Amino acid sequence: MSHDSANRGFTLIEILVAIGVIMLLASIVLVVGIRARLNARAAFCANNMRQVGSALAMRADHGVPRNWGYIGKMLDPDDPILLCPQGPQDGQTNYGINKALLGQAAHITDTGETVLLYESKRAGESLIGDFRDVDLRHSGAANFVFLDGHVERLKDIPPFGP
Repeated sequence: MSHDSANRGFTLIEILVAIGVIMLLASIVLVVGIRARLNARAAFCANNMRQVGSALAMRADHGVPRNWGYIGKMLDPDDPILLCPQGPQDGQTNYGINKALLGQAAHITDTGETVLLYESKRAGESLIGDFRDVDLRHSGAANFVFLDGHVERLKDIPPFGP
């Protein structure tokens, strides 16, 4: 064995290749981590909406009210459950009630296809609106609560009419 081959270190090219591989792996992990965090926020939001939808559904047999005020008896109006973690944070809620349901929820037969709650572009105390107000804030999709209580994250806005 010669003396030169025993002291041979890494070449500049080998070091640069190793750094490049490490950077590539780090960028992949970063992208996967960001995507996982966004999916977790969307799932957290869907869970919040399911709970709020259940509170609204308890009163749906009397018709959907014109404001959120009555849910104060069931939920604290300042409770973060009324806010999506990715939505506007400058109001008491950023979930909107489908205005097509006002006073009509008890008369709808196809509850699995009728939107009750949606994610609104606005934030405030009393959000009533329609499909033009939907915020596709979860990677181009939004969560919707339907009258039968199920929640779906959809890229296409479902029909809002009863």
